[in-house]
Amino acid sequence: MNKENILYIDTETTDTQSKDLLQLAILTDNPDIYMNMYFKPIQEISFGAMSVHNITPEDVEKCDTFEQAKLPKEGRDPQYKGDSLKEYLQFLADKYIWVAHNVDFDVEVLEKKGIQVPNKICTLKLSRNALTTEEGRDLESYRLQFLRYYLGLYKTENKEHIKAHDALSDVYFLKDLFIYLKDNTKLSIENMIMITKQPQVMREMTFGKYMGKTFEEIERTDREYLEWLVESMGDKPDLQWNAKLALDNGIRNRTQSLF
Repeated sequence: MNKENILYIDTETTDTQSKDLLQLAILTDNPDIYMNMYFKPIQEISFGAMSVHNITPEDVEKCDTFEQAKLPKEGRDPQYKGDSLKEYLQFLADKYIWVAHNVDFDVEVLEKKGIQVPNKICTLKLSRNALTTEEGRDLESYRLQFLRYYLGLYKTENKEHIKAHDALSDVYFLKDLFIYLKDNTKLSIENMIMITKQPQVMREMTFGKYMGKTFEEIERTDREYLEWLVESMGDKPDLQWNAKLALDNGIRNRTQSLF
């Protein structure tokens, strides 16, 4: 794996539980290496999923299942000499750093098909880490489409690539976002991989009596509330992590002020 080998990926699935694969789209920085495949799922497509990606059972009825599907001849990495789709995806996973928006979801989809992805970067976590309002607060949203407009990426994108809620279109948007983050932050590839392994940065509470308050503001007025979050929110690791970070920073700042 070379840190310059970046692969951009998006998947569409039957639902958020079984995550059976419907569409797999891949791009690299080499325009000759790409993939856009549809699959007939084993699980039923939920109506909620259809309302997001607009893929219906009729759309994929004549497609092969992932297990039956053959590796396309077009868009292959020329270094791969086999014919197995699963083995090819594992080859790509070993060779490239996989980039996705909420990458853990897409990686889990592929892991369910037997593909192990050792190196990954999450542009959702990178965006949460690096992008704030002028006041240093969270943006209104960190969804890919929101960032596409918020950062003005739509102004320079190739309009031929745009198709609403299509995995391939989303990969083009994803690639633009990654390049923006790489060019406009001081984050190295190693930093990006490290941030991906951490919980998501959250600067503000999104529910409860302190909704809209930053964790730092809460720490100054009600440390016990943050301590309660750390102790009781085991099902929300991102929330726990950010509450503990605010508590630790508060202690550190008070200690420094004594000297």
